This record gives sequence, structure tokens and C-alpha cells, in this order.
Amino acid sequence: MSTSPWLSNGRISVLGSGHALPGPAMATGDLIAMMQQRFGFSRTREAAAIGRRLGIENRHLCRDFTTRDEAPRSGDSNSALAARAVRAALAEAGLQPHDLAYLIGHTTSPDQPLPANVAMVADRLGYLGPHVELRQACTGFANALMIAFGLVATGSGPVAIVGSETGSLFFDPASLDAEADQIVNMVQMGDGAGAVIVGAFEACRPSIDAAWFGALGHGRASGISRQHRMQRFDHDFAAIRGEGHRLFDAGRDAAAAQGFPIEAAHHVIPHQVSGRIGMLAAAHFALPQERVFVQADRIGNTGSAAIWIAFDTLRAQAAPGEDIVVLGAEASKHMYGGFAYGHGRE
Repeated sequence: MSTSPWLSNGRISVLGSGHALPGPAMATGDLIAMMQQRFGFSRTREAAAIGRRLGIENRHLCRDFTTRDEAPRSGDSNSALAARAVRAALAEAGLQPHDLAYLIGHTTSPDQPLPANVAMVADRLGYLGPHVELRQACTGFANALMIAFGLVATGSGPVAIVGSETGSLFFDPASLDAEADQIVNMVQMGDGAGAVIVGAFEACRPSIDAAWFGALGHGRASGISRQHRMQRFDHDFAAIRGEGHRLFDAGRDAAAAQGFPIEAAHHVIPHQVSGRIGMLAAAHFALPQERVFVQADRIGNTGSAAIWIAFDTLRAQAAPGEDIVVLGAEASKHMYGGFAYGHGRE
């Protein structure tokens, strides 16, 4: 049985990227105080300690926590955030929605089960073309790139990819005292969307020069799951701790196999699971910490959106000629994926 990852063939240009975050940032202390005041949450010291251990200081949320079970604020639903992120990416690319040949979405917290969330994104954009959605979390970006590489190779026009997450809707604040794992959800989560527009390779333009996706989950229990009919995410923290380094190592090996060793990259973007992952990844790979880009401390773990938001943020800071290697990981069934990006040439 093969465990080899899928590897891309060829290169694609990055025409634009963008992201959207709902509302102002909320500090961990303020969030905990809100849970105490509104829902009688008593394990406040434990929650604060978990927040410090995760290194997450702020996040953006699509809900106001006025009630246990509520809809997102107007304009901050999953599909609304995704549409805003795509519009930002289109603006950088100098394109309109009708210029797209395909729209790919990935999320685990859609507005509704059916129709697909991406169909609502298309409506909001006024996009009339074909679209597809992946129900996948932190490595949805990698499978979306697999599809995009194939579409671009056929000679299609530009392809938009958008990852979006509104995980704050998927926990019950009144359950916090009884369910410790939901305290982790509360302090770790963040909502948002990130998008990228890719197209046929053109010399001197920013480009994705390699991509990969693989899985190590056969026979292993899921590290994170969302059960049918349950509005919550469940974590197996022992499984996540035990398998995390294997996923990063597999991504490192896939990058090296395509000629992009992480040691040679100017920047590395790891899975944005916590604010401390940069320190851990730097130590694991013996890299200088300043070369590992993490923003989960400022926006939380945004799941499906995390890599594209981090990528868009880092692209805005990168200098011509710099290279970025992305190492994505997902605990749901121990999947990994990533890509190597070149920020153009002078």
C-alpha cells in the first residue's frame, strides 16, 4: 500500500491573494470575562492558563455571544467572509468575478449543509461559472491546489481558491464548565477567510512552484472531529501531540523531494494551530525562529482559512526573490500538505 504523497507537476502563477476577518480583535481575557458574565462560566483561571499555554492572545469572531445558540453577525457569515476574501484577491489581480474559470472553496463550518457554501459565495460575488467545495479543514488548501494545478494545465482561465471558517458558531458557551475540551475551543478558535487567485505560469510573476498532499491516517483515530448533528468540534489532544511531528516531517520530505528544502527557504509557514507553533517548529527543524511565520497568536486558529490568511499576510511583507515554504497539517485524519512559493524576481 503506497503512502507516497501527491506531487504537483509544473508551476502556476499567483495573481492575487486576500483575506477577511470579522469584527475587531477580542483579547483572551475579555472573552473569558464575557463567558463568566453572560453564561456563568466559573473555570476562568483554567481557561486563562490554557490560553497562555497555546500562546493565543487575540482572535476575530463572527458572533457576539449574546445567546447560547446564535447566527453570525450580518456580513460576517462564512460565505460573506469568503466572498470578501475573494474580492480582495481579485482586486490585487486586477480581475472581476466573470474573469474566473473556476471557484474552489473549502470549509468545515458552512452556512448550511446544502446547498454548498461555495454556491452562496458565488451568489455573493455575482459569479456565474462552475464551482466546487471541499469539506476539509487545515489541509483543504492543499487539495484545492491539486485541483487548481489540473485545471490550469488544461488551459483554463484564472482559478480562485478560498478557505473559510466560522468555528465560533460550533460550541455552546453554556457547556464550558462541564466540558474541558470546549474551553480549548473557546480560547483557540478564530473566524475568517483567505483566498488566492492562480493562473497559467508567467516568468517573473510570483508563482507556486511545487505542491503536495498526503495522509498518514490509515488505522489511526481522528485527532479532531465534528459529529453528525452536533454543533461542536471534539479533540483528541493525545493523538494530536503524538502525531504532529510526523505530519511536519512528511511535509518537509515532500518539499525536499521537489527541490525546495525548508533549510533554503527565506520563510516557512507552519500549520497555524497555536501562537507557540513557530517556536516549536523552529526547534524541531533547527531553523532560526525569525524565519518561521506564525500569526495564530493574533487571530487564533482559523482552520480552513489559516494557511491562506497567513500566506496573504506574509506575501504583503515579502521582498522580490524571497521564497516561502508552507507546511500544512490536519489532525482530522492525519493529513499533510503544502507548497513552495517564489515571490517573483527582480
